[in-house]
Amino acid sequence: MGKFCRSISAQGLDNIRTLINGAEMAEIRIEESGLIPDEVKTLFGIHQSLIATCRPGIIPDDKRAILLKSAIDGGAEWVDIETESDDDYMRDMVMYAKKHNCKVIISYHNYQSTPEKEYLERIIEISLLRGADLVKVATMSNSLNDNSTLLSLYIPGRSVLAIGMGPIGRITRVEALQKGAPFTFVRAPGSHESAPGQYSETEMLQILEG
Repeated sequence: MGKFCRSISAQGLDNIRTLINGAEMAEIRIEESGLIPDEVKTLFGIHQSLIATCRPGIIPDDKRAILLKSAIDGGAEWVDIETESDDDYMRDMVMYAKKHNCKVIISYHNYQSTPEKEYLERIIEISLLRGADLVKVATMSNSLNDNSTLLSLYIPGRSVLAIGMGPIGRITRVEALQKGAPFTFVRAPGSHESAPGQYSETEMLQILEG
């Protein structure tokens, strides 16, 4: 069974450190953290199973690259790179991660809908060719058919995490672990959800033990 990964969107080194405490695994949303590179490096040295994520839009790419590399230098287990990243940024980050024994997640997000299976299969194929150790597909699930599409992406031996966002897609967060994903995201205790439909750690435990 895969791990519960706390997704942490919070500010300040001490606050984030508290939210990590007791976690099997955690994703740090660096763009929300307000941390400088030295603090990021320190943070990623305090737990052996952390994902470094810094979404585009708030921080320019050159500064995002510095922050993510600081996380890798600190000991991040995983770094998350968006599938829409330009080739130079992608190549640079993948090479840096591999050189420092950090695993690469290439992630695709669609906050409106779930595309056709063929489209998602192509994204997975390209992401694996670009160096992904895990391909994350997170789409808005507007129907049970969307859930079926996402769950059909799991093939034995292929490293995929497919998540349906929103209320309808919540069940895919549970199914992910049963389909062989290495982890699934949960809301950290005392933290707000970083994506629509996230279960709390307690809720996820109750469902799996139910």
